[in-house]
Parts: sequence; structure tokens; C-alpha cells
Amino acid sequence: MRADGSIGLELFRPAANPPIDCFYVYPTVSHGLGLSAELPPTRDERRAVTQQVERFTSLCRLFVPFYRQVTVTSMMQGSSPSAEAAERAGRMAVADVEAAWAHYLAHDNHGRGVVLIGHSQGAGLLIGLIKERIDGTPDQARLVSAILPGAGVLVPTGRETGGTFKAIPPCRSKSQVSCVISFNMVRADRPIPADAIRRSEGMTQVCTNPAALKGGAGFLKPYLSTTGETIIPDISAPQPPWTVSDVKPSTPFVTLPGIYSAVCGGEGAYVAVSVHKQPDDKRTGALTGDWLQDDAPEPTMGLHLIDLNLAAGNLVEILRSQTAAFLKDQQPAARK
Repeated sequence: MRADGSIGLELFRPAANPPIDCFYVYPTVSHGLGLSAELPPTRDERRAVTQQVERFTSLCRLFVPFYRQVTVTSMMQGSSPSAEAAERAGRMAVADVEAAWAHYLAHDNHGRGVVLIGHSQGAGLLIGLIKERIDGTPDQARLVSAILPGAGVLVPTGRETGGTFKAIPPCRSKSQVSCVISFNMVRADRPIPADAIRRSEGMTQVCTNPAALKGGAGFLKPYLSTTGETIIPDISAPQPPWTVSDVKPSTPFVTLPGIYSAVCGGEGAYVAVSVHKQPDDKRTGALTGDWLQDDAPEPTMGLHLIDLNLAAGNLVEILRSQTAAFLKDQQPAARK
């Protein structure tokens, strides 16, 4: 959607023969009635795939294991599982993801490069998997990158490794591989309160702004649901009009170039998103994505529900460059 209010059509095509793989662990989305999600997969899991990672299939084969995640239902007010039950549910989710990863390596990988993508609960599970199975091991050589928004990755202050991961640094350029991208989106005019930011002595939270990996500000290239659908629709608000005109997009997703800028803030705790409109810009810049609690934005969650949507175009560009760099690095090894 252009600044003059007109609409252009951008066609999306999955790659016919992608050179790398993506292993995606989706966030907390299940509305199953119990503490843990049960088979079969539902619209909740499929929605997460569509909203967050389907666009990556232009670059990679996509693997999405179903896992017995801790459900949205169990997080709602009034639900109070025992500590023992919660711990048991968490162990099941971990075991499922570890088993899926082992199966993927044994049956599908065949030495291919792989991108690990997770969000929220999924990012937390992948952080554990990376620490136990990949970080500093021979398997790290097949890691193109890890994209882990909606969770926390720490490094010792002034260093790039040695915190959450021993040997996997933050991605600071598009051509850097075997690195991690970690961020949490908030509105610039509604940052996480300073007293609510989690801090660890001697540690800094990694903030890799997809719009400016090297630091500073940049413009996001979002792919947002036209209708305002998020990964958990029942805790997000309806989408306001996209433009001040009568133009209504008919495609499933909308991208709005050059209107949302992003910069790291809060000592790395978040990426602050601002709306930049020229006087004649007919786009409203309005978006949904706040995590609502009692019909009001929960102050620490920010734009959690659209973390990946807001940066989807940037991440595809980054991954395209990382893939090229990864494949180039593999060529000398293949000739040996």
C-alpha cells in the first residue's frame, strides 16, 4: 500500500527447490481445554504458520513439528495449575521439540543448512534446544541463523557470546551466519515500563533490530494481516482502517513501505516502533497487535502478537543474504 493510498499487487511464490531448511516452533496459540495441547493440530497452529513463517517458504523448506505446548487456556486468569503439573507440561513440550529435531536430523536434513525460527514459547524451547544440542557442537556448522523473537537472549555486558549461548553471537550484518536474531516489538509511545524490564547483573539483553542489524534506526517491511488477524485473535483489537480513503485491500496481507521505523531501546529489552507519515500520506499507520488484558494493552507485552509480521520483509531479505553467505562458505568444504 503506497503513501498516495493506491494499492499495488505483490505476488508470493514458494521456492520450487529451496537450498536450505527452516525448522519452526510456533508460539503459545493452542486453545485446548487442558494444560497441554493435544493432537490433532487445529486452526490455532495453522494460523500461526500462515501469519508468521509461510513467507519464508520463498527461501526454505519448512518443517513445523506439532508439540504438546502449554496452552493459551492455561495462561488465562482463573487458571491455576499446580507447580508440579506446570513443570510436567513444560517437560513434555521440551521432549516433543527435541524428538522432532532428532527426527529431522536423522531423516530430512542430509547436511543442509537450517534456520531455526521460534516465537514466544517456541523461541524459549528453541533456546533450550540450541544450548543442549547445537551451541559449540559440530551441528552448529549447519546453522544458517536462529530467529528468536518474543523471548530473551543474554550476553555479558560488552561481549557478544558467553551468556545464553557460548558460541553463537547476535547477527550484526546480513551476511553473518551461525548467529541469532532476537527482538521484542513495542510501540514507541508505549514502551515497557523501566521497572518491569527484567535485568540480570552483568548481562545485557540482545536486541537485533531486523531493520538495522548494525544498530540505529531503520524502516520495517511488514506483512500484516489485512483484517488484523493475529496469532491469538481473541486477545487483540480489530484492525482500524488502513487509509483515509475508501480503498480497501482484498489480499490476505498488506505491506506498507516507509511508514514504520524501528530502533532498539530499554537497554535491549525491546524494539520501539514509530509511525512516520508525510503530510500527504493517506495511510493511517494504525495497526493492531497489542496483547489485551481486560480490554486494555498489557504493559509488558507490547506488540508481541505481531512481532514477526512487523519484520517479515526485513527477515526475508536478511535470510536471503545469509543463505548466499552460508552456501558460499560450504563450497570449499564440498571440494575437499
